[in-house]
Amino acid sequence: IAHSMDNNSGTVVLPTFLFLLQNESYPDSPIPPAGYEMTASPTGPSSSRNHTASLYDLQRGEITAASMVLGALWLVSLVGNSLVCLVIHRSRRTQSTTNYFVVSMACADLLTSVASVPFVLLQFTYGRWTLGNKMCKLVRYIQHITPGVQIYVLLSICVDRFYTIVYPLSFKVSREKAKKMILASWLFEAAFASPAFLFYSSNSDDHCNFFLPKSWEGVTYGVIRLLVVFLMPSTLIVFFYQRVIKYIWRIGTDGRTVRRTTNTVPRAKVKTIKMFLILNSVFLLSWLPFYMVQLWHPQEISYRKSSLVFLSITWISFSSSAAKPTIYSVYNGNFRRGMKETFCMSAMKCYRSNAYTITASSRIAKKNHV
Repeated sequence: IAHSMDNNSGTVVLPTFLFLLQNESYPDSPIPPAGYEMTASPTGPSSSRNHTASLYDLQRGEITAASMVLGALWLVSLVGNSLVCLVIHRSRRTQSTTNYFVVSMACADLLTSVASVPFVLLQFTYGRWTLGNKMCKLVRYIQHITPGVQIYVLLSICVDRFYTIVYPLSFKVSREKAKKMILASWLFEAAFASPAFLFYSSNSDDHCNFFLPKSWEGVTYGVIRLLVVFLMPSTLIVFFYQRVIKYIWRIGTDGRTVRRTTNTVPRAKVKTIKMFLILNSVFLLSWLPFYMVQLWHPQEISYRKSSLVFLSITWISFSSSAAKPTIYSVYNGNFRRGMKETFCMSAMKCYRSNAYTITASSRIAKKNHV
């Protein structure tokens, strides 16, 4: 240093001296050269939090609209399907074999309302998946199992209506048979939807994937589910109801619809057929986009586009869960009377009303007998 002072007229480069001094004192911590700009790593924890906080890149207005629509559908589905189960359980008017199937569908809708839709709404509200990998698999599994159960229950109702109207003496679905058919629907779909645990997961970006993967395994499973769980049952449902409608139309053209003969189809059964036709149409049209999009969907690299598509099909498919209780109340008189009995505020008033109905019916029957 002294030699440098003599040669350079007493001038010392102070930054160079400090740089040498720091290297001598802290040899393990390299000092960046002058002009080097310190920048945070894009893979650091703060950058990851900023990325996952706005993973789907949805605007606040879009999230608010999605929350309002899904929240309204969720409330209607939860209250309506709970009311269906309560009325059928408590009212004797509605305790029939067909209503066993109705209760099964209502339970499937309640399962979706409790264990699926709130978590989907939470995912979009936070902009990422915060519940871990196991919950991601479980929620997607429930989204697959409930429509499969319901479509096979609707097929069971269709078979019951077909034999009740067209071949009333050859086959009858008793309550025990109905319970076995319902149990078979749940067990079959529980096993058939189990690959969802393999295809769905939460990745490093805290994203629970919306759709089946584009691999050959995912495409194969999606095609099989579309055929076995949707197209085949839908075809059978259309076939059986076409036979039933053709039979009712033929009896009606002969002019025997109103008369109480052995060839007559009672008007109550015709109304039930209309109700289930509307129910099947709403259900099939609501869930068709879900199965189609599982095969033809945008790649989940663009989270915004895939999230909007998934949100749209969730609205459409879940709307059928909210529509079923409304259809029951509009087209089923026994269900409306069962609701009145269930929510009767005064037990004595209900007793007097039922006693009057029984007494009036017995007087009319006695008069006709005489």
